[in-house]
Amino acid sequence: MSDSVSRQVSPGMDFFTDFVVTGAVGGADATRTPAEVTGLLGDGFVESFTGPGQLLRCYDLVELAWQRDAAGEPRQGLYVTVQAHRLDVPLPVDGLAAALDRVGFPLVEVAPDGVGCRRLVRADSRVGVLADETTGQVLQMTAPAWFAPGPRGEPSPWSRDAGRDRVRHLAGLGAPEREAWARRRQPAESGEAARWWWSLWVACGQRIPAEGERSAGLERPAWQEAGLWLLGKCEAAGVLDRAEAVCEIARHGLLGPDAAVRACLEAIPVSRADVATWETTPYAREHLVAINASRAAKRLSIAAGALLPRVRDRALRAEVEAWLELRTRLM
Repeated sequence: MSDSVSRQVSPGMDFFTDFVVTGAVGGADATRTPAEVTGLLGDGFVESFTGPGQLLRCYDLVELAWQRDAAGEPRQGLYVTVQAHRLDVPLPVDGLAAALDRVGFPLVEVAPDGVGCRRLVRADSRVGVLADETTGQVLQMTAPAWFAPGPRGEPSPWSRDAGRDRVRHLAGLGAPEREAWARRRQPAESGEAARWWWSLWVACGQRIPAEGERSAGLERPAWQEAGLWLLGKCEAAGVLDRAEAVCEIARHGLLGPDAAVRACLEAIPVSRADVATWETTPYAREHLVAINASRAAKRLSIAAGALLPRVRDRALRAEVEAWLELRTRLM
């Protein structure tokens, strides 16, 4: 086992705060390939296959997971988790939160999970912290988190069946009719409206059919149009920023490959010449704007990269490939 990994057996508080701030362990985050993780953390790991196409790797407290759709395809990262419940000495969540406050990267608490756990999030690094409500002990920390602050972390205002019926109705409407429908039903309070739009998008995203298929009697283009409209409403309501909205567009195939890649590139908030990297920019509060621009560039270039096999425009391909060459240096 390498020194970098063996030190994780009994880490100090800096190890945990660094993970929350960066979303990575020793530079290994959820975007790294298995080979890259080996280069960063060493070969002292245990691997197992947890499902079709899924690979789990364990380094003592740290676990990383990947998936791929078919044999021979590259593995896509799913998450990196620090299993703090395995510590000999429990990690108090209040102590972790206080340490992060001191360095200027506070956690935000979201609604409990309903089964005895507190949930806290650092939104910019997309790290979620799960803690026992009774003992205050941190159980695990994961990036990217499967829960979120704000409207995305709140329960839907309606049942699953009711959400399905709403988006099926929306997908069957024309643009003016959708706007009229929304004006009649959208909650007046901004926070409730944001949750309302987000819940509609989630319900829609779950029902967008594959190419050539139908859903609820509607062709895919009708669902794509409704999905784009709902993502625009989520962005306007402040539930998603532009980078997040475009990543959703790319992930769900709401635009053709060239158009989606162009949207990804246009949403990158910084040039390749000026983008912050871990080599040039410390993870410090005063650099947070540059850090988050680098993170957005990383997410968007990876989203665009997944579409490259179907992109025809050579200039678009070249620009995405240039960004992907920077991937391991971005924050």
